[in-house]
Amino acid sequence: MIRKTKAGTGADSMIERRAILQAAPALALLTLTGLPALAAPSPDDARDLIQTVGSRVLEILKQDISQDEKFLKMVELLDGSIDLDLVARLILARHWRRADDAQKTEYLKLFRAYALDSLASKLHIYNGQEFEITDSKPAGKKDAVVRTLITSQDRPPLHVDWRIRERDDGALVAIDVIVESVSLIVTQRSEFGAVVERQGIDGLLDELRRRVDRA
Repeated sequence: MIRKTKAGTGADSMIERRAILQAAPALALLTLTGLPALAAPSPDDARDLIQTVGSRVLEILKQDISQDEKFLKMVELLDGSIDLDLVARLILARHWRRADDAQKTEYLKLFRAYALDSLASKLHIYNGQEFEITDSKPAGKKDAVVRTLITSQDRPPLHVDWRIRERDDGALVAIDVIVESVSLIVTQRSEFGAVVERQGIDGLLDELRRRVDRA
């Protein structure tokens, strides 16, 4: 069964990104470490989560509020739906153990700001388009994958898959986003790992600071 949600057309593409760093420290305090997973969530529950997230994104974009307010609402929505701290740790992989406590805390804060800016910046893709859930199925022993399609009259369809996991507090969260078969975790793990090998953890932190500043 395919579910569709139509997007509104009133979203302005300009977003005040300075608010990311203001929101990031407080958000980082909420989940300083990723929570271990239980059994894989049911495909139906995973589908419902992504349907809810997609619908709420479109609702926010259609609201008659400032771009700053839309952005902060989007930050809150994405932070509750994607376990960014767990994603950050999965991306750093074995290098996580090389970091001291201060480096880990700063890395999580910077990664959250970087990831939220990147995700929020791409939200214009929903503008005037349709969001479809095309499939939901188990993925290994811990996860489920929800496949979605974003369609438009003037561009090719965009395939976005969401890897969903259940934490030990019972919450379902996305732990990876795969856009046109390109995994966020796999891509960033290779890139971040190369920086750490050349410049160490501090070098990675410097690079993330530059990316956040450029945003």
